[in-house]
Amino acid sequence: MLEPVRMVKVSVVGPKEYFKRTSEILHRLNLIHVEDYAEEDEYFKVGEPFEEASKFSKFLVTVRSALSLIKTDTHIPQKIFSVKELSEIVDKKVEEIEKVIGEKNSRIRQLEDELRSLDDEERVIHPLKTLKVPPDLLKGFKNIAVFVGLVKDNPFERISEITKEFEIFVEPYENEYVVAVYVKKEDASEVFKVLQEFAFRELTVPDVKDFDERLKEIAQRREEIRAEIQKLRAEIEEYERENLDLMLALEEYLSIELEKSELPLKAATSKYAFIIVGYVPKESFEQFKREIEDKTGGKVVVSEIKDEKWNPPTALKNPKFAKPFELLTTAYGIPKYTEVDPTTIMAIVFPIFFGFMLGDIGYGLILLFLSLWLSKKLLSEGWQALLKVLLYSSISTIIFGLIYGEFFGFELFGHESLFLKLLGEESELAKTFAEMHPIVNRLYEAPALLVLTIGIGVLHMSLGYIFGIRNYIKEHGLKHAILEKFNWLLALISIAFIIAGFVVNTVNELPAFNLNAFYIAAIPLIIVWAVLTIIGEGPMFLIEYLTLLSNTISYARLLAVGLASVGFAIAFNYIAFELLWPSGIAGIIAAVIVFAIGHFINLLLGILDPGLQSLRLHYVEHFVKFFEGGGYLYNPFGRKRRYTKED
Repeated sequence: MLEPVRMVKVSVVGPKEYFKRTSEILHRLNLIHVEDYAEEDEYFKVGEPFEEASKFSKFLVTVRSALSLIKTDTHIPQKIFSVKELSEIVDKKVEEIEKVIGEKNSRIRQLEDELRSLDDEERVIHPLKTLKVPPDLLKGFKNIAVFVGLVKDNPFERISEITKEFEIFVEPYENEYVVAVYVKKEDASEVFKVLQEFAFRELTVPDVKDFDERLKEIAQRREEIRAEIQKLRAEIEEYERENLDLMLALEEYLSIELEKSELPLKAATSKYAFIIVGYVPKESFEQFKREIEDKTGGKVVVSEIKDEKWNPPTALKNPKFAKPFELLTTAYGIPKYTEVDPTTIMAIVFPIFFGFMLGDIGYGLILLFLSLWLSKKLLSEGWQALLKVLLYSSISTIIFGLIYGEFFGFELFGHESLFLKLLGEESELAKTFAEMHPIVNRLYEAPALLVLTIGIGVLHMSLGYIFGIRNYIKEHGLKHAILEKFNWLLALISIAFIIAGFVVNTVNELPAFNLNAFYIAAIPLIIVWAVLTIIGEGPMFLIEYLTLLSNTISYARLLAVGLASVGFAIAFNYIAFELLWPSGIAGIIAAVIVFAIGHFINLLLGILDPGLQSLRLHYVEHFVKFFEGGGYLYNPFGRKRRYTKED
């Protein structure tokens, strides 16, 4: 649970004529994480894909292109196709998809290109039209150069300095001017230089006889194109709707066949043999070995490799309830094969931290319903994991809301109970709740909760150091674990004693640094810590004691964030109630608006802040004590079929 799955490094060796058969078996077993072969020599080279690979690759591109614009995540297949059935129809169906969808998509792209061309032409015609010069007079002269375009100012004065023999038409257009300048060809270069001073941008005059007529033709053609595109897309959607199960099955079938065909790219091959090296879960090794050797009649042999420099992948192994939290763990880093996997601990602690901070029945119920509702809408693996995290956190929020006795910032118990405000003092139900007391009132018992949060921090970080000691023993030995991890665990315990001593003095109204049993207990721990730290890491690391102290105090945010949320809720409730009673209908409407908007904002903050702060306490205060990362995830050769089945 706290360690990745134990792995065995294996080699799969056999004659080359059994390579394809072995690929089929390995893919179906879905157990071996294949290691790329990189060290070529005169006997063994990286293999080449099986001959069907290019065909499968081409077909797969066609099918994926057809599926690219379809939302398939939420699709539940009505029919599961057999591999045998698909192998018999794949050529015909891919050709059909290419013809029905590929050709239509190609036609749509052509029409969209034509639309863009029409838009470009229209953008040119509009400024040219303002000149009121016929199109055939804007180009096509033998001895006269014509410059037509946009400028930032009227260039008449500057052109007249170059030549007196010119004609110019100028009209304002938007924030610029559109011009047509006619000059002799011998003056063209000089006039062009002048126009450049005015940021001249040439407009290409289209081959039309009348601008207005052409604009009508463009509008008509645009409507025709849009209608044709809409018709083609409707035909594509209808085909996809009728054949979606088959297309998804083809995509899965072709992907699997391509994977199997490209296995030689990861293997070592000679003229007569092949070698595949990879990692298999230790618990599955015997089954893996038996399956391959039995199904190849002993021609392919599986052997365990003893390699001191091996670098196995990390296969996370967590209980079902903790699986969603693997998303948060891997967002920080992939645990190395030799490291503790903190996912299960995080799955327990993260919701507790979240609920401890938010701790309100009303907010918890909203988050509960929101997570359940969205889980039916957002079906991707990542969203499902995040929504499960939110679900667990909402349950924790409701539990802590019951402990605190809070509902949207209102107190449920005591002399300020919400039921007293709503039902009045005459109500028996209100009286019952008024006589009850919450397990913890965090507004009035904040000092005690502050001490509790520091204690939680000490326990959380101590667990991190214990994991760190275990990791160091496994990777570097007991001596390094004592000098680089155990010493800091002693420092943390000494900090806990110092804080406990400070609290005892404060409660007893004694001077803060009055010597007591806790202070005395901390002294030998500090001495041992200092000696071990100097030996292991050097004297400069002694200043890290203050950093560790700040890490411990950082857990006070568990209380601070919660109190801030309560403060916001109480403020909005107070404003709403002040507006509600004396102001009639307008006051009621205003109260409802303030209440709804205020609690909506507070709920958003209640999702973001406890979530981010809980992550921070894990990533910054907890993980750094033991988590180095740098691993890579176990990715076995094979896949679970969803739309197809083997015969």
